[in-house]
Amino acid sequence: MALREPDSTQVQPIGRALTCVRLLLDFTKMAQYQSHTPETISYMEEYATQFHETKDIFLEFRISKRTQEKADELRKELRRQRAHLRERVPPSERRRIRDDDREEENNQRMELIHSKSNFNFVKRHLISHFRDQIYMFGNISMYSTEYEELAHKEQIKDRWRRSNKLDAARPILSSYGRQHAISMRLLNLEFLQRAGADLPTEVVEHLEKTRSAPTPAAYRRILKERRNNIHDVVDSGRACDISPDMICRELKRYS
Repeated sequence: MALREPDSTQVQPIGRALTCVRLLLDFTKMAQYQSHTPETISYMEEYATQFHETKDIFLEFRISKRTQEKADELRKELRRQRAHLRERVPPSERRRIRDDDREEENNQRMELIHSKSNFNFVKRHLISHFRDQIYMFGNISMYSTEYEELAHKEQIKDRWRRSNKLDAARPILSSYGRQHAISMRLLNLEFLQRAGADLPTEVVEHLEKTRSAPTPAAYRRILKERRNNIHDVVDSGRACDISPDMICRELKRYS
C-alpha cells in the first residue's frame, strides 16, 4: 500500500530509491553496449556518479549485526531516559511527546547506521573502473562470466553425471576431448564438401544426418517463478491487476 498511497514522509524516500535503481539499470544497460563512443561513455559515467550520490537511501539494509546491536542499545537507553520524564507530563501532552521521541529515536538510529555502514565491497567498486577498461580493452561484455559458467556446466557438470564418480577428472577430460575432436572433424568435412571436394558416399550421408538432427536448445538462465506470459512491465502490471495508466502515472510521479 505504501507504494500506491505513500504518506508525506514516504514520498521522498520512495522517489529517491526508485531514482537510484533507475540510474543503476541505466548504467548497466549502457555498459552492455557492444561498441562505445565518447558520448556513450560520458552517459555511463554520469549515471554512475548520480547512482553513488543516491545509493545512501539503501544504507540501512547494509547494517551489520554489531551496528544493529548498537542501534537497539541506543533505542533502549533513550526510552529508559524518557520513561521518567513522561510521568511528569499531563496526559494530553503524552501522545505528542511520544511521537517526538519516536522521531528522534529514528533520526539517531539513521545517523548511527550512516556512520557505521558502507558500500565497500568489490562489485560496487568495480564499476568505477569501467570507463578506463573500455578505453583500454574494449566493451565490457567480453569479460562476462556467463560463458565460463555455461562451459562449466557443459564440460564439467554434464560429464561428471555420466562418469562413475571415481577419479572423474580423467574421464571428463577424455570425453570432452573426443567430442571436441569430432566436432572439429565434422566442420572440416563440411568445409571440404562446400569447396567441392570428392568425399566418400558414407561421409556425405553422415554429414546429411548431422545437419538434419535437431539442435539442442541453448542453455539460458531462467528466474525462479518466472511466468511465460510476462515479457515486459505491462504484462507484469496485468498479472498484478495494475493498469498501464497507473504504471505510467506512478513512474512519472517518482521520476
